[in-house]
Amino acid sequence: MKSLSLKSPDTYIINWYRKLSSPVKTAFYSAVILGLFAHLYQFTNKLYNYDELANTPGGIGLSTEQGRWLLNWMGRFMRSVFGGSYSLPFFNGIFALLFLALSAALVVSTLKIKNQLTAVLVGGLLVVFPAVVSMYFFMFLALYYAVGIFFSVLAAWLIARPCRTIKGAVFSNAAGVVLIACSLGTYQAYFPNTVCILLMVAILKAAFGGVTDKKQWKSFFLMVLRFLGMMAAGLILYFIINRVVLHVTGISLISYQGGDTMGKITPEQLVESIKRCYVSAFQLNFTDVMGLNYSRTVQRIIKAVYLLFGAGIGAYLFLKPREYVNKIIVVCGFAVFPIAMFLIYVMAPTSYCYTLMAYPVVFLFVFFMVWSEEVYRHIRQAELVGLVVSWISALSMAALVVIYIWYANGNYMALEYTKYHDFAYYQTMITQIKSVDGYNDDMPVIIVGEGVSDNTNSMGSLIGDTFIVGGKTDANVAYNSVLYILSDYLGFSPYYGTYEEIRSWMERDEVKEMPSYPDEGSIQVIDGTIIVKLSDYSLE
Repeated sequence: MKSLSLKSPDTYIINWYRKLSSPVKTAFYSAVILGLFAHLYQFTNKLYNYDELANTPGGIGLSTEQGRWLLNWMGRFMRSVFGGSYSLPFFNGIFALLFLALSAALVVSTLKIKNQLTAVLVGGLLVVFPAVVSMYFFMFLALYYAVGIFFSVLAAWLIARPCRTIKGAVFSNAAGVVLIACSLGTYQAYFPNTVCILLMVAILKAAFGGVTDKKQWKSFFLMVLRFLGMMAAGLILYFIINRVVLHVTGISLISYQGGDTMGKITPEQLVESIKRCYVSAFQLNFTDVMGLNYSRTVQRIIKAVYLLFGAGIGAYLFLKPREYVNKIIVVCGFAVFPIAMFLIYVMAPTSYCYTLMAYPVVFLFVFFMVWSEEVYRHIRQAELVGLVVSWISALSMAALVVIYIWYANGNYMALEYTKYHDFAYYQTMITQIKSVDGYNDDMPVIIVGEGVSDNTNSMGSLIGDTFIVGGKTDANVAYNSVLYILSDYLGFSPYYGTYEEIRSWMERDEVKEMPSYPDEGSIQVIDGTIIVKLSDYSLE
């Protein structure tokens, strides 16, 4: 009888850590350090965007209604363990960063990156990319979104990794399928991460994996079919779980951001969505796409990336001898890559897409670095060119990391300016409410109108034209935002009335005839109730 061999946690962790390659460790540490440079501002301040206002200090907003059932379950888990799902900037921010750093390490492992500097830059890019800034605007969801990214990357790592036994292969692929479904159940826009990584693995394998004889080709095509099958299985599992959850809970999907139409696409929409993928990939060269390449400097870097990418592809096609089938597969892979990056257009053809949904685009830069490293390492005729390209690649990607760190801090400062302006503006509104003739603190306050239109409140975030990551507004003057700022942030919490009571007041002629805030007469006491009219409105 074999004796049971147990290891202490300390021994287990040390042994596991020693097995990790140096680039994998480098990517993790780089992601943590550079992530702190980019996001520490947000971690150490209580900033908010429009959704953060509605979910402060606790809450996760819409989840199952948008097909994000795992988001709901994670929120329940946090409540059961900690007593609530709260928007805690430092806690949520740091742990989200750790999951992103783990994702960076997995990407380096999956793509078998050996260059230490490339590992540093991959780690940095995956945590400072503008989509991560947008994620941190929604601090109450940031940890969950980071877990969703981690699931999508871990799924690709499990599916792509070689297994020595059939049992191990079955387990890895099954776990990958479950993680794809979980990633989709957290935030659907992260599924393209898995697609991009597996596509890169297939392209690199065809180009530099020594696929030449019949047996190797059979193995390669089986690998590609397996990749496609596992991704399809993950999607199917997601939809099955989603349908079961909706049936059990009695909840229906809502139309917000195309949540009720995901997976439903007409031939016309498919063609238009694919066209959008290529147009957006091309537009990265010269105009802003979803807040990712806001400045001319970033656009110039992307131009250089495309030119060097093209040169690398040309070097592979013309200098690598024979391997014609490999070259056809590589060209087809590159042709599909823009669709993988912007796959969200196909997944949700009727949705408004913005920075938060654009995380897969970061793999353009990851692929550029890995491809450049591999192509010039394998083609001896281009060694000198490869040396020059490696310098340009390293310098341009390092510059991009620094620019994105600067960009992240600027976007967080824009949020802070907006908060200052909101607080100052609505503190004045509270003063006016308390100064109205006949005021007493037992009076209900009824606020009507959709939002404030005030020419004196036009400063916005002050720097909004420069720092344009999606997921924030320059001023929070919408009806719901006003209520949350007044009550949750400024502590003014009278009785605000029910929906039916507010509707009843809106139907009264004397309220309809009131001027809009901040004009004189926009705050009045009527029948023992304080009425604040933000704007004209329609009851239809």
